[in-house]
Amino acid sequence: MVVWADIPSDLLNSISNRFDIVSRLRLSTVCTSWASAIRCDLPALPSFHPDQPIPWLFVRVEPSTSNPDHSDFTFYNLNTSTLYCIPSPTPYPLVHGARWLGSNNGWLAFISQQHQFHLISPLTGAHLLLPSIKLPDGFQGVLADYWVMVAWKTCMKVILCQEPDRSSASHSGILVLALFWPHGLAMWKDSGKKWTWLNLKTRYNDAIVYDGKIYAVGHEFLHCWELTSSSLRASIWNILTISNRMPKHHANYLVEFGDKLLMICRNKEWGSHSHRMSVYELTFYQSGIHWRNVESIGDHTMFLGKGYSSVASTIGLDGAQGNCIYYVDDDYFYCLIGVQPPHSFNDSGVQNLKKKTYEKFSVDNSPPATWFWPCDVK
Repeated sequence: MVVWADIPSDLLNSISNRFDIVSRLRLSTVCTSWASAIRCDLPALPSFHPDQPIPWLFVRVEPSTSNPDHSDFTFYNLNTSTLYCIPSPTPYPLVHGARWLGSNNGWLAFISQQHQFHLISPLTGAHLLLPSIKLPDGFQGVLADYWVMVAWKTCMKVILCQEPDRSSASHSGILVLALFWPHGLAMWKDSGKKWTWLNLKTRYNDAIVYDGKIYAVGHEFLHCWELTSSSLRASIWNILTISNRMPKHHANYLVEFGDKLLMICRNKEWGSHSHRMSVYELTFYQSGIHWRNVESIGDHTMFLGKGYSSVASTIGLDGAQGNCIYYVDDDYFYCLIGVQPPHSFNDSGVQNLKKKTYEKFSVDNSPPATWFWPCDVK
């Protein structure tokens, strides 16, 4: 009789390497010996790839049922409409009480109550502690007032990007952008000893690294920084040319779509359920910029929320709809005052660009979830 636990680890890894990350994680739960062999063979750090899969929704984290020092992460898979509870070697005390700020390519970003930024890979247990962030000496302003009162709540979202022309073999090349309330945008480059403040007096909705530059968007403007420039002086463009088409209370998101830069205007009026969204393509001219209305994104779909906004192809996938925008509730106001939105209103759902229809998520999304891209670890 074959004892499955006695299968040689090299043979087991040879078999498991033929599967994707989800299947390998399932194999690792068969028994403790399989877990030891397979999980040790997983890459220590998830790598960056340009081709984005359909993300999961990160719903919650709890103490592990098998090891109270570890964590159980719950994710929702859009393709299969399935909840996954995945055991992780991530220490639960590390993530207890964390504020989750974003995700990209296998990483989740959060800030602790000690105002410390962390990146973790729940699938592998990898952990990256980022330098502490501080305001410049002598800085005075509204951000400084909030910093004194609720420092660990001032960060609205974190965007994980990749430095241009950097190797993707490990975590080298990570570039982190942090957006703060009520103003502020800071940057941290991989292996850097400190954060760099790009702006301390402007409120941004979103930011991205595109074509070797950092772009950050607010309600009526777009700022740009050359990453290769030592001065990091911003170029400023006005987007008032399309502001009359936007609702009074809105947020803008930046998404890279092939070689194009798109902006999504999302309605934030109370009770709107974001059913008024507009998509624009940015075109550069010598005299400035132009925004062209986009009616369709074809067989692709967008994902908006806290963290990195992305586009993915839905070809060959049953669970995700093409030409749609999936979005989760990322209203920072409730985080700031420490309460959750009323159960009767949670601004998360799917908008079909062609049909101009809206539907809510079937999964419980309170508190608001975070998009998480699981594949890239193979």
